[in-house]
Amino acid sequence: MKIALLQADHIPSHRRNISGGNYPEMFSNLFLKVDAIVDIDTFDVTIGEYPENESQYNGFIISGSKSSAYSNEAWISKLKLYICKLKDDGHKLVGICFGHQVIAEALGGKVEYVGHKGVGIGVQTVHMQKRLSWMQPFEEYMSLLFNHYDQVVTAPENAEVLAYNDFCEVQMYHINHQVFGVQAHPEMIRAHNHLLIKELENQGVTDDIQSAVDTLRLRDHSMIVGMWMVRFFEE
Repeated sequence: MKIALLQADHIPSHRRNISGGNYPEMFSNLFLKVDAIVDIDTFDVTIGEYPENESQYNGFIISGSKSSAYSNEAWISKLKLYICKLKDDGHKLVGICFGHQVIAEALGGKVEYVGHKGVGIGVQTVHMQKRLSWMQPFEEYMSLLFNHYDQVVTAPENAEVLAYNDFCEVQMYHINHQVFGVQAHPEMIRAHNHLLIKELENQGVTDDIQSAVDTLRLRDHSMIVGMWMVRFFEE
């Protein structure tokens, strides 16, 4: 399987020993954990890198980012146009965190900053309300790793919401088995998430910090989402 990773940010160098590298390494590690051999070509969309030949790929992944999907930054506007092109041309597309959000914005949905709710970080449980053919194995309640303030508040056009919780009503969605959006970070490991929590604490964020740390003791289902991504691209 060959995947194009549309990289929308970089893991800072001081975190990479903990995170397992930059986004390409993090996704490669996720796929290896689920026994999938995936060749990943990486394109830094923040500097305008895009594939010249989309037909060679089984699908596309848009990574997370510290940027906001509703930003007017030129590279984000260009990415939204490319998302529309990929969808119109029938290519499969997965969005993770920012990727999930920017796809929604590009395809008629809406993303907002919801800082009044606090930060979505640590392990949170989402309720799966729909099971699709490529979602194997399946768990009705999925515990996953998060790190976000923005969230999708209106799903994109023709999307079916797959998962929700009290913090975010659009945790996952799909569009006609062609587009799959995931607010969580299945490519992230708990040690990396713990580092992000500690950095927030050092910045003076105190609300819910200890409870976020405590959630990291929970077993997460990131590998299951990794399996879903592989099967989604294979179908």
